[in-house]
Amino acid sequence: MLLVVTGVLLLGRILKLLGMFADKGVEWGIMLTMLTAILPYFLVLTVPMAFFFAMQAMILKLYATSEMDALRAAGLSYIRIFRSLFVVVAVLWLVLTFTAMQWMPQGQKAFQGLLVAVQKMKPAPGFEPLRFSEDLENFTVYVSGTDDKSVFQGFMLEDRRSEVPVVYMAESAKLDRVGSELRFTLFQGTRLEGEAEDLRSLSFDRYQIAMNLNDLGLLKVPVWRSRVFEMQAEELWDLVQTTHRPDAVAEWHRRILMPTSVLVLMLFCLPLSHTSKRSGKTGAYIAGVGLILFIYNLQIILHQQVLNNASLWWVMWAGQVALLLLATFLFYKVSKGKKVF
Repeated sequence: MLLVVTGVLLLGRILKLLGMFADKGVEWGIMLTMLTAILPYFLVLTVPMAFFFAMQAMILKLYATSEMDALRAAGLSYIRIFRSLFVVVAVLWLVLTFTAMQWMPQGQKAFQGLLVAVQKMKPAPGFEPLRFSEDLENFTVYVSGTDDKSVFQGFMLEDRRSEVPVVYMAESAKLDRVGSELRFTLFQGTRLEGEAEDLRSLSFDRYQIAMNLNDLGLLKVPVWRSRVFEMQAEELWDLVQTTHRPDAVAEWHRRILMPTSVLVLMLFCLPLSHTSKRSGKTGAYIAGVGLILFIYNLQIILHQQVLNNASLWWVMWAGQVALLLLATFLFYKVSKGKKVF
């Protein structure tokens, strides 16, 4: 269930990134890094969903095979039947809380930084005539001009990637982008390596230099002050205490409340799955999907209210507590043998 739910969310994010990566020609490994960075945020969302659907499938199967009837006839209460799941929920809640407080902001910061870097990345560097350019790390480029076919005239390139610098001088040069490589094709020139008595030269009619884009500094991750959703728990708490900024307050309570959804969904699971054998599973699953959409949309709405300073922080808690009380009431009602729906 976790693989399915997380895969669906990741697929949506991948589809958004595909077009941008294809246009920029960035290595697909960077996309994998971005998806790995955003994974803690997705897990905080998907683990409660996956646990809910897995538990729902288990309960429906117990009803379909009459095993639930046998357990109930033996005098076992629903709390006794599901007590091991309450332990699992407590463990999940602790793990998700730690993830929301520590791993999620780190991943958000890495993802947003790479996203901005890829968006600002130029398809290929440009060089101004009669000016030494150091836009590429470990390289200095000089061109005297460019013709109408975008071929550089009077080209010079200094390569500082090794201990011994190498200088290329050519009458003309052409720049091409091939996958994740930047290629200079030099025509009618000389390659100089070393200095003084160790200077070696090589004349050429055509010479090609290939460079990996990821090693050229074209992908520059911006450095900015951490935004609230990128702050570690200690930093965010200090900001809440010192400034009481609405965005910081909303983010702090959001991180605490998101993991509690696993308990709310567990308590809702039994009432939504308490169906007769002939009613089928489709209705229960549809109700489950509807419940999840309602809970998470309610959390988003209340978070936005606090974020925009339209409501106080306790409104977020009021919404979650109301859901918890409703779920507890329905669970209690079903445990007494009463129909909910």
